[in-house]
Amino acid sequence: MKKQEIVSVLYELYKITGFRISLYDADCKEVAAYPPEKLAVCRIVHAKDGELEKCRACDAAAFKRVNETQQTFVYKCRFGLTEAISPLYNFGKLTGYLMMGQILDSGADKEELFDKLVALGNPRDRMRRCVNTMRTVPEEMISSYIRIMTICAQYLTLSNAMPGAKPTVSEAAKRFIHENIDKRITIKDICCAVGCSKTNLISSYKRDFGTTVNAAITDAKLDEAKRLLETEDISISRIAEMTGFYDQSYFSKVFSLKCGISPSEYRKQNTEEKI
Repeated sequence: MKKQEIVSVLYELYKITGFRISLYDADCKEVAAYPPEKLAVCRIVHAKDGELEKCRACDAAAFKRVNETQQTFVYKCRFGLTEAISPLYNFGKLTGYLMMGQILDSGADKEELFDKLVALGNPRDRMRRCVNTMRTVPEEMISSYIRIMTICAQYLTLSNAMPGAKPTVSEAAKRFIHENIDKRITIKDICCAVGCSKTNLISSYKRDFGTTVNAAITDAKLDEAKRLLETEDISISRIAEMTGFYDQSYFSKVFSLKCGISPSEYRKQNTEEKI
């Protein structure tokens, strides 16, 4: 995806929300934004010595949180404005962030914001006009806007908007496993898909993930089976098919061996816990 196309996506999101939308690379550097200029309050703050660095430190902590949780993170900046960041991925690697910022929610204290701006040495009259003209948004609307932004982040991820380095053999193999969880996967299948030898695949997977390829296939299938047992009201034989076992008795045997209980017991146990 070209930068012009990225800006077009940011512009469409801006039209919906009315807030500045920006795209950052994995090093937290802004690479595109709409509108290009920041909110007037932010420009005023950043004009003061040392304040830009403090704001960047606040954002850096938020980027770190997103990196750790791999989820959209909503937070308040130093001046009480709401910001939200969603991660972007390429072959499972974090390659950037989508950010929506400088939002004044309806519950924010405008007087507190005014006092903080004046404390930086700014003219009171100018700061009063600046704060009074800021748009305030109900918190429930902000939540809706953030959900839309998260969907846009997923679209940019799928569109390879922020391409990362070419995936390693083991990373490509892991992705193939998860994308073909409903099939019978062999090492030969993976080698053909990622274009490597059996020896290279086995050694690189063990080095990068600390496990064997066959164990990774089984673990991925069982993780999906657990999810289906917990969330879907479908038969165990159907779950066996959906996770590429195709034989319920073999599926139950592998599940019991790995998890310590049968699929039916696991479903009953986890359903009771949720209730």
